[in-house]
Amino acid sequence: MTKMLFGFIMIATVSLAAQAQPEPGDVQRQVMAAEKARTTALEHSDVAALEKLMADDVTYVHASGKVDTKNTYLAAIRSGQLRYIFWEPKKLHVRVEGDAAVIDGEYIVRVFDRRVQAQAFNLTLLILTMYARRDGRWQQIAWQSTRDVAASPVN
Repeated sequence: MTKMLFGFIMIATVSLAAQAQPEPGDVQRQVMAAEKARTTALEHSDVAALEKLMADDVTYVHASGKVDTKNTYLAAIRSGQLRYIFWEPKKLHVRVEGDAAVIDGEYIVRVFDRRVQAQAFNLTLLILTMYARRDGRWQQIAWQSTRDVAASPVN
């Protein structure tokens, strides 16, 4: 009887664990949904949403070479020094390893960044960003972009 009960508990535990694990495609969609929510928040200067989507320890390296922390990045958005007009994804790929995910690809971006120049400008960006699942949600922990010089002539 004890062996049968133990076997039943083991089968139930394995079954529940399997049900709790999302399919790989579901996890990729969750990460891409977080990235889409981030770019939408940037287009609307929605600092409250960005507070949740970006980890406190995020490192944000712009194509200009400027490096921001979460605090300096959000302060620039709050002050109007940095305003994104649109983010258009061209090619994005996501890879998930446990509680970490990397997105690489390309965006077309229109931005107004007074820290760089006085007028709004367009960029084609090649990007690498990393997300981590923390407290049950995906948060951006790193961003690195570079200007695609073939597609983004110097303004």
